[in-house]
Formats: sequence, C-alpha cells, structure tokens
Amino acid sequence: RAVHCTVPGIDPELDSDFFYDYETLRIGGLIFAGIVMFLSIILLTGNKIRRCGKPKPKPVLDEDDY
Repeated sequence: RAVHCTVPGIDPELDSDFFYDYETLRIGGLIFAGIVMFLSIILLTGNKIRRCGKPKPKPVLDEDDY
C-alpha cells in the first residue's frame, strides 16, 4: 500500500512508495521542542517560585559555635 502526502507546490514522484511531508515534520518538531523547553524552565524555577515570600530557615547554632 502506497502512502502519498502532498504539499502544495511540490509534485511528488508517483513511482515512490512514500513522500515525506517535511513542513509538517518541521512544525511538529518545533512544537515538541517548545514544550520541552517550557517544561524544563518550569522544572528549574519551580523550587524558587514555591519558596517566594517565605523566609529562609535560619541554621540552629550550638553553644560551641559562639
């Protein structure tokens, strides 16, 4: 069974078994890369956002530290 994907302006060879739709592949790759980048930024800044406005815990000093 032959699969033919057509892009306007490009004539695929009718003899070929498969014709790659590079524009759709490129758009899908850009969307995937954008989602991965967005999730990585959220992951890296997530701890800073949750601790925003909360005071940092002060270390407990022993009597030997004076």
